[in-house]
Amino acid sequence: MLRRILLVAVAALSIIAVACSGGGSGDIEPADSYTSLSAALEAGGMKIGGQIDNNPLFARLFSVQGIEMTASGQEILAFEFESIEVAEEQAALVSEDGYGIGLKYVNWVDEPKFFKNGKMIVIYDGTQSLVIDTLVAAMGDIFAGGSTDGA
Repeated sequence: MLRRILLVAVAALSIIAVACSGGGSGDIEPADSYTSLSAALEAGGMKIGGQIDNNPLFARLFSVQGIEMTASGQEILAFEFESIEVAEEQAALVSEDGYGIGLKYVNWVDEPKFFKNGKMIVIYDGTQSLVIDTLVAAMGDIFAGGSTDGA
C-alpha cells in the first residue's frame, strides 16, 4: 500500500514538473542573429532546415539581403542588419498591416507577422501557433502585421 502511494506521489510530482516547465519555452533565448534565431526555434521544439539566401521576390524588401529558413516545414524570412539603429530605421518602413514596406507592396500567402529584436527583423506569414509562440518568446511581440491570436 505504501509503495502504491509513493508511486502515485512520484507520478503526480512528475506531472506538475512538466506542467510548470511551460513546454520548454523557458529555454528560448532572445534571438538577435541568424545563429541565435536557429537556436531559439530549436529550443521551441522545431526541426530547422537549411538556410538559404532569399529568393528574388524577397531579396530587396530591406537594405540587406536576408535568409529563408525552414522550421518544421514553415518558411521564415530573417534579416540581420549591421546595427540596432539600422534595424529600427528599416522597421519604420513597414506598414501597420505588414503588406507595405517602404514603396513596395508584398502579397503574402497569409497575414504576415513582423518581429524585431536587436538588429534582426523576422517575418512569418503562416498560422502555426508553435512558430508564432516561439518567435514571440525569442523576438518579442509582433510590431506589424497580424496578431499573435490569429485575429
